[in-house]
This record gives sequence, C-alpha cells and structure tokens, in this order.
Amino acid sequence: MRTPSVLLAVAALILPLAAQSAVYQFNASLNSANEVGTPSAATATGVATLFYDDQGTASLLDDSYDFSMAVFGLSGGAIAGTAASAFHIHGAASTTENGPVRVSLDAAPFVFLNSGSTLLVGGNGVAAPSIGATAPSGVNAGYPAMSFFDMLSGGLAYVNVHTAANPAGAVRGQLLQVAVVPEPSTYAMLLGGLGLIGFVAARRRRH
Repeated sequence: MRTPSVLLAVAALILPLAAQSAVYQFNASLNSANEVGTPSAATATGVATLFYDDQGTASLLDDSYDFSMAVFGLSGGAIAGTAASAFHIHGAASTTENGPVRVSLDAAPFVFLNSGSTLLVGGNGVAAPSIGATAPSGVNAGYPAMSFFDMLSGGLAYVNVHTAANPAGAVRGQLLQVAVVPEPSTYAMLLGGLGLIGFVAARRRRH
C-alpha cells in the first residue's frame, strides 16, 4: 500500500504539468492564387505563423497569441514608399470564401516594417479577440459567433495583404494548424523579418 507521503509526492509532480499552458501553431503560405473572388496578378509571396497560448486555463479570457509574417515582392501601398495598403486576419471563412476583418495587423499592438516591396509584421502576447457571427452573403455561407481559437482550429481564419493595385487583396493565406516543425527556410524568413522589426522598434524608441 502506498503511503500518503508517496501520493503527495506524485500529486506534486502531476499538478504543475496539468497547469502548463498548451501552445498551438498555425501557419499560412501567402500568394495571389489563394485570393477568392477578385483576381490578383501579384507575384508577391510570404509566410505567417501564429502561436496560440491557452495559458493553461479553461477560460478564454486570458488566452493570447504571438504572430509573425514576412511578405516579399509587393507592388506598393496607397502611400508612396510603402509595400502594402493594409493587412489583416479575416474570418470566419473557408478557403473558397471571404470574411470580415477580425484582427488589424497594421495597428498596435503589432509592429511592422512596410517599405518598398517588403512587409514584416510581428506581435507578442496579443489578447485573443472574440469573434462575432459572420452573416451569410454571396461570398460566405455564414458562421455563428465563436472563439478565436475555434476559428483558427476550424481552418476558418486567413491572412490578407492589400495593395493599391489589389485593394481587395494581393496575397492571401489560410492559417492552418500544423503538427510538424516548418521547413528551416520558413523559420529563417520569419526570424529575419522579426529581427528587422526589432531594429526598427529600437530606432523608434531612441528618437
């Protein structure tokens, strides 16, 4: 028979594990062929990664996520010298549907480098938003209100980058959950982009 001290020791080992947060990874590959409805002739390509953290609790209120994106070869935004006009996470929508903007990646708390033909975006510890119902329309079958995590895990969230030449969307990529480590080239692109974002942010703080 196990003594109470042994049981307490086992419980002490198990409880911290139960409290550990779970982190889920979602990747997107952006290109013009993924755009739905309005054709895009953009030749830009990019990658995005979102890490969703449930903070080890049942509540959705404390959930957060980290996001990074790098897009190269963009044709320019509405403002001279910029690569893109706007960039968002949209949903709920499948790969054959369009959905409303749910996260504005071109505003705080995200930091970004939007210059020339290059767009780099990063954000850490961003609070997960609540997702209202998506009304049915000619471009969407309609979806009920859901959590941000449910939208992501259901494959119903996508990243869209808009330019002056393609205001409806130049390149798009569906955020899909991954169970394998991305290719080293993907990490290199994202890490390089985040390094530049950090450099830009540091310069802003000094001025």
